[in-house]
Amino acid sequence: MQKADLHIHSTASDGKHAPAEVVKRASARGLSVIALTDHDTYSGYFEARAAGVDAGVHVIAGAEITSDYKGRECHILAYGFDVGNADLKKLLLDQKFRRINRARIMVENLIKLGVDIEFNDVEKIAMNVPISRNHIAGLLVEKKIVNNVKAAFNKYLSNEGPAYYKSEYHSVEDVIGIIGGAGGMSVLAHPGLLYVDEDLDYFARTKLDGIETIHPSHNFDLQRKYEEFAKINDLITTGGSDYHGFKDADDQYLGVVCIDAKKADRLEAFCRERKENITS
Repeated sequence: MQKADLHIHSTASDGKHAPAEVVKRASARGLSVIALTDHDTYSGYFEARAAGVDAGVHVIAGAEITSDYKGRECHILAYGFDVGNADLKKLLLDQKFRRINRARIMVENLIKLGVDIEFNDVEKIAMNVPISRNHIAGLLVEKKIVNNVKAAFNKYLSNEGPAYYKSEYHSVEDVIGIIGGAGGMSVLAHPGLLYVDEDLDYFARTKLDGIETIHPSHNFDLQRKYEEFAKINDLITTGGSDYHGFKDADDQYLGVVCIDAKKADRLEAFCRERKENITS
């Protein structure tokens, strides 16, 4: 079986390794297909695609887009979209500015808590990519305020943490619509982390195209549950490692938490047909 990983992050958002290095590591772990799904950007796709030609790894355009679902953050994986689509570009640019504002407020909250930190230092770590909580966590580790990223979230940055700030994002319905309008596929990311059955019933009534069934947070029972949900609601199933490249978090999953590459083929066929329908 050829293997695919459709949930991977790079330095284009909050991953440890550059897109080309991610491709190299994916190849070394036996993956033949990957999707780079950085948070609210696909800027790393072009570097990854070029590296994939040399490494023998097929790279699918992707992004993990933050949206709002009933006042909560909801992550939608976008695949196979037209990278030149104006509406998608506009959405992701807006997301970038929202992330900057959120990070600035969270840094202010940390300062109020007595933490010696400056927003400029967060920007230096992020290096012009969409700022995430992982970048703030990385700075806290660098300054030896906490021992590791997990500790930063546990003490300060989790949704229940004292420094957390909830940003306002576009609705999940709007995000799904923009992805579809760009000829892409929208997939609900890691449902086991965030949602109960009532939430899934809601998503089934949207124009969602698929659901991520394989993820490090999903045990076999959850995998079977989401496979059955997908079958009942005519959704495509995907999966991946949610790789960020940090040894204390997820490095072990690359090449292990993956899916049959035939599913990636079906995903791309779906997107090709959608684009044809848009232009016809």
